[in-house]
Amino acid sequence: MDGKALTPAQRSELQQLMAGREQELEQSMAGLRQELATPSSSGGGEVRDSVEDGDARMAVSVDLVQLRRQEDELRDIRHARDRMRAGDYGRCEECDEPIPFERLKARPAARFCIRHEEAWEKAHPGPTVAG
Repeated sequence: MDGKALTPAQRSELQQLMAGREQELEQSMAGLRQELATPSSSGGGEVRDSVEDGDARMAVSVDLVQLRRQEDELRDIRHARDRMRAGDYGRCEECDEPIPFERLKARPAARFCIRHEEAWEKAHPGPTVAG
């Protein structure tokens, strides 16, 4: 093992970071869901041309993608909090080596060390990363 376990102060800091981000995500997701559920205030009963209609559909599509990403991030944070309760937080899910504190500060829900994160990203190309 080339790293060290997290100190209680580091764990507390990471818990606070995750709790704050979890709250931000929940609020943002609630707003997006409300926006998606409410008809556009600018286009209610008004006749729109095909360009305006396309723009409106594109905006909904972007909101849905953003909502999906936020749901994924929230799921990752909750998974990290579960790992923290179970006592295996801060360790790479692939090699079981400690994940450096600085990496966890940048991404508290990180599941992998840098080496295995890079391997995961190569095996799963696309806009979403595991952590």
